[in-house]
Amino acid sequence: ITATPFLVSLLAGGVAGTTVDVALFPIDTVKTRLQSPQGFWNAGGFRGIYRGLGAAAAGSAPGAALFFSVYETLKPQVASLQSQHEWLPDNPAFCHMSAASAGEAMACLVRVPT
Repeated sequence: ITATPFLVSLLAGGVAGTTVDVALFPIDTVKTRLQSPQGFWNAGGFRGIYRGLGAAAAGSAPGAALFFSVYETLKPQVASLQSQHEWLPDNPAFCHMSAASAGEAMACLVRVPT
């Protein structure tokens, strides 16, 4: 597994997280309003469907950037440990799961700071 430069992972993660949140924000807003006990139209209908998009986009970038930078940094390190130690499973899925778990744990420090 080849290493991805840290800055590339950081920027790509931030852009990816922001893109996903911007694309799905109106869909999530509609879903929330459809589930409202007061009904879709009384909850706002399609009015203000993008209200709060800026805050959501700004909040998603740091978590996604941290996830991808940790994930891409740890993948080659875990693969190297797997080849050095026979007690670690020699399975690519283990490498990806370990790196993703660590990345998610670090991203949670940003998303859920309490």
